[in-house]
Amino acid sequence: MSPFVHLMLVAMCANYRSNLVANDNQNFTCILKSEDQIKKDAYRGKLIKILTFDEMPLSGARKDGKGGMMGEGVAFELVDTLREKFGFEYTLERMAPIVGDDSHGALGKLVSKEVDMVAAFIPVLPDSHEFVSFGKDLSQATYYVMLKRPADSNSGSGLLAPFDTVVWLLILVSLAIVGPVFYGVMWLRMKLCPGDIEQLYPFSTCVWFVYGALMKQGSTLNPLADSARMIFATWWMFILILTAFYTANLTAFLTLSISTLPIKEIDDVAKDNRHWFTLQGGPIEHAIKDKEDEKLRRLRDSASNGKATFLESKQESAILQKIHQNDWYYLDDSYTLTRMMYDDYKRKSDINADSSLRCAFVLTEKAFLVRSLAFAYQKNSPLSDLFDPILERFFEAGILQHKLNLDLPDATICPKDLGNKERKLRNADLWTTYLVVLAGVTVASFIFIVEIIWRFHNRRPKH
Repeated sequence: MSPFVHLMLVAMCANYRSNLVANDNQNFTCILKSEDQIKKDAYRGKLIKILTFDEMPLSGARKDGKGGMMGEGVAFELVDTLREKFGFEYTLERMAPIVGDDSHGALGKLVSKEVDMVAAFIPVLPDSHEFVSFGKDLSQATYYVMLKRPADSNSGSGLLAPFDTVVWLLILVSLAIVGPVFYGVMWLRMKLCPGDIEQLYPFSTCVWFVYGALMKQGSTLNPLADSARMIFATWWMFILILTAFYTANLTAFLTLSISTLPIKEIDDVAKDNRHWFTLQGGPIEHAIKDKEDEKLRRLRDSASNGKATFLESKQESAILQKIHQNDWYYLDDSYTLTRMMYDDYKRKSDINADSSLRCAFVLTEKAFLVRSLAFAYQKNSPLSDLFDPILERFFEAGILQHKLNLDLPDATICPKDLGNKERKLRNADLWTTYLVVLAGVTVASFIFIVEIIWRFHNRRPKH
């Protein structure tokens, strides 16, 4: 090979990354790397500055014994996989889980280029794409309200609980209609069939029969006509089924621990005029400050009226204390809230606390906010395109979701209704019964007084 050709080939290979350069006097081999190989090796041996949140078990950091920080948690299981594949090294910085904006928090550090990426499950804020880049969605965060578990709502309303309002109204309507129907059928048959069985009970007797059947009383009425017998029997069957359902549901209701939450919608937090709190610089504070979001307008008004507190850090014990002792509402994502309740349940189980005290907290049934979770990078950073295909495989294979829920039980933790529990009837369970008796005695006394006045009035001598 001539020196000129040799020099030209060496120069060509020097301008491209190659897998192999073989050079001898007889042969010259230069295997150029593909575009994928070049991208894969773009950060090999380079140092990436990573920021993470102190939010175990999702993400965190600890001293590595060499004066540096070592990442831990689910996020760094992903980062370690990426490091093995792409050959980079990283320095680590840890902070409280404050997402922030373009001037402060984790996103502010990306904008100021203090770090290259944030390896944590960061909520993707709607307008933050203008100054940072987000990777593929790793999960979704749904935000709920956590509050102190209210007392059982079955106290004092046992008599009415088995049926809802519509059923009770229909029962009252049937009581008002069936008596006149009985009387009407018997009267019509007597008019249409003169000379046949002439049996017509008084109107008051028909009405009293309807009421007596409902109270499971017997009756001396003995209708002779087939039509009257059928309609009387139909009413008895209806009452039999109705009372069977009522008795069964009443028994179930008195043995269930049923809680009625004071809030169903996020607007109820503001209507309740109670203090609430959440994390500073998080997606909830960001959504509240967005004046175009009408869904959280009442919450925004409540915050402006001094009913909100924004925490600088997530200290689980302090949060649970505010909820339990101050009766505040705490707003956060379901994963964080579920883990808090589970940790509290385990602590109380370890000290053999009473079963009724182990589930001291409860979540609302409906989420009020949904945000995607992802890694964050500097604006237009090539790291996103490099890492996303790997992270997407973790997500699509279900490995990531498995890691997130690995140490959580499959069953719902401290649900709203705790289920069956043996207990004796309390005086409060009979409150509605007392009201019925009091109302009956009051009405009877009123009628008795009216009867006395009426009789006294009729006995007065007429002039």
